[in-house]
Amino acid sequence: MFPGTHDAGIYGAELGGTARTQNLTLGQQAAAGVRYFDLRIATIKTANGLEQRAFHAPALKQKTSSAGSYQAPSLSKKVQIGTFTGYGGDRLSEMLDQARAFVMANTDEFLILRFSKCGNMEEVVNQCLLKLGNERFAQNVNLNVALISSLQGKVIVIIDQGDFDKLPTLLKASSPGILPVKAMFNSDGAHASYDPHKWGMQYFGKYSNTRSSAKNARKQAEILSQGPVSSPEMLGMMYWTLTTKIGEKLLKTFESIEARDRKMWTSGQQALVGAWRAGVKDHIIARAGHQHRQWLAKGYPPTAMGRSAKSFMPNIIMMDFADANRCATIWNLNLTTADMMARMGDDLTNVGAII
Repeated sequence: MFPGTHDAGIYGAELGGTARTQNLTLGQQAAAGVRYFDLRIATIKTANGLEQRAFHAPALKQKTSSAGSYQAPSLSKKVQIGTFTGYGGDRLSEMLDQARAFVMANTDEFLILRFSKCGNMEEVVNQCLLKLGNERFAQNVNLNVALISSLQGKVIVIIDQGDFDKLPTLLKASSPGILPVKAMFNSDGAHASYDPHKWGMQYFGKYSNTRSSAKNARKQAEILSQGPVSSPEMLGMMYWTLTTKIGEKLLKTFESIEARDRKMWTSGQQALVGAWRAGVKDHIIARAGHQHRQWLAKGYPPTAMGRSAKSFMPNIIMMDFADANRCATIWNLNLTTADMMARMGDDLTNVGAII
C-alpha cells in the first residue's frame, strides 16, 4: 500500500483555495513519500505562448489562436469560470524533470504518472518520451504483477484506456511502456473482470465526488466493499479526498479545499482508523472471503490465511495536500501484521452473509 495524489499538479501561489489541491511540487511530493500521481494536462495560452500545464476543472473548452489550438478550464463545455478552476504552477516539462530527477537520485524507487482527461494526449505522450529519457519505464507488461526490481529507477507512464485506444498506432508501436490504465468499477452495471494477460494497470475504485468527509467515508466503504471476488493481482484504489461539488451545502461552496481536507487528517492515528473504517476491512472481506473458506476447509493455519487476506488490501490511497506525515500514515498501513489480519477470520468465514 502506498500514497497517491489526486490532481497532483494543482499547486502554485496563484491558485485560489477552491482550486488548489496540493501545496508541494511533484518532486517534493515524491520526496514526502508519494508514488502515484494523478495528472490532467491542458495546453494553455500564456504571455509566453502555448504551454502544457496541469488543470483543475470538470471540463475543457477548446479554443484557437494564431499560435495554435489550446484549452481553457470550465465548469462545463459551455460555461467558463475561474473561481473553481485553474492551472498548476509548473509546466508539464518541469514536472517530468522533477520525476526523472527523483528516480535518478533514488534508484531503488519508482514513480507512476497517470494522465487522464488531457486536452491533447498525444502531445502529453510525446513530452514524456522527450523528457524522461532512459528513466522512462519502457516495457509492455502487466503492471499488476510486475516485479518491483523491474520498476526500480523508472518513471512509469500510464494513460486512461480510452485515450490509449485513440493514440496513433505507430506511436504506440514505437513507444513500449506507454501503457493503458483501466478502471474496473462500474457504477452503472456489472464491474469489469481482471485480465491477467492485459498490459498496463487494472484497478478497482472510484472517487466519491463530495465535500463531506462523512459522506466520503460511507461512499468509499460502499465502493470498496463491492470489490469483486477475484485475483489479489487486481489493484485496489481508495480515495481519501474531498471535492468542490456545486449545490452540496451551497453556503460552503467557497470554502477552500484545504480547509475541508484538514478535517480528515486531525491526527495520524485518527486518519489510520478512519481509512480502515472507510472500507479497507470490508474490501478485504469481500474479495478474500471465499478463498479463506476454502483454505479453512483444508486446515490451513490462521497466519497463512492472514497473509493471504493481506494480499487483498487496497494498494493505493489517493489524497490531496500530501505531506510527509500523511504519507507516513498511509505507509504504516503496511505494518498490519498477518496476525491482525487473521483476527478477521469470523468475518471472512461468514463472507456469504456480507456480500
